Amino acid sequence: MSNRQIKMKKNKSHSRFIRENALRILAGLTVVLSVAAIAILVRAYVLPRMHPGSATGTDPFTSTSVSPPRESSSDIPETSPETFTSTSVSATAMPDSTVSPTSVTSSAPSSEPSATTVQVSKPTPSPTPSGPVWYDGFVDPRTVEYEIVSNPGDITVLINKYYAVSEDYVPELVPAASSASQRLRPEANTAWDLMRAACLEDTGKTLYLTAGYSTFEQRIALFEVAIKKVNDGVSGFTMKRVVSKYAYAGRSEHNVGLALDIREINDSAISSNFLNTPAGAWMSDHAHEYGFILRYPAGKGHITGYDFEAWHFRYVGVDLATTLYTTGQTLEEYYGKEQVLP
Repeated sequence: MSNRQIKMKKNKSHSRFIRENALRILAGLTVVLSVAAIAILVRAYVLPRMHPGSATGTDPFTSTSVSPPRESSSDIPETSPETFTSTSVSATAMPDSTVSPTSVTSSAPSSEPSATTVQVSKPTPSPTPSGPVWYDGFVDPRTVEYEIVSNPGDITVLINKYYAVSEDYVPELVPAASSASQRLRPEANTAWDLMRAACLEDTGKTLYLTAGYSTFEQRIALFEVAIKKVNDGVSGFTMKRVVSKYAYAGRSEHNVGLALDIREINDSAISSNFLNTPAGAWMSDHAHEYGFILRYPAGKGHITGYDFEAWHFRYVGVDLATTLYTTGQTLEEYYGKEQVLP
């Protein structure tokens, strides 16, 4: 058999093989291509829907949402029955209600954080009254017009319901001994140390400062809590008690660092009986020698605007204190600024 014949025979065999196996080859290729196509579809469309983020390499179980920030809270300073301490306030003294004057000559105090307290809410204005509102001889400070004093740093400055310091006024202050972190004006603090030493030597009793300087926020909170107690019907709380015992922000002598609420160190709180204690009786006779006066004496509420407070002393300097002690005058009488009753 010639080479040509052999070659032709081989070609016929190859052709026969291709024809016989073409269908098998096509079927195999179809299966391979189908599997590949299905894999691509699954990866492109099915998996991303089942596990979001898997197609991009992101962990599908890792949350990318951000929770809203948690609200922070602030501690409000504690208070004694009617005055604040310099560092904190009891739970009963938290400002649960908001009432504020609108008939004054200057704007209501704004909330401004003190050194140890964080923010206090600004009171909500109450309806403007037609004029001063009185409760058994004591006027509501929110209903009267008042004047901002021009000399808040003067140790003899008159501060009451009608004369105030601006809300941004902060005096120079120093830590006071025999107290729970109270602060006073330096002049008042020096006199306080001298008076305590003399009282201890003469009576054997130690004077304790329950409250000295307080901020605007503290005075607002204290007043607001008293109002809420009246509204809630708390026994013993009346509007007369509030307006005759609680000084409003800016119109409190505690805002100038010259007022001292005093008790004997062994007593648990300030008391109307203080002047009957050995230390209180001694102060009645000798406080003026160190520059202090009993600011709200009995029988003078119609003049000062505040009822008797046996614990509240005010530093005015030895000269003026001696004059007032000798004449029996209040600070209002000395300045000719007695409260005018309706």
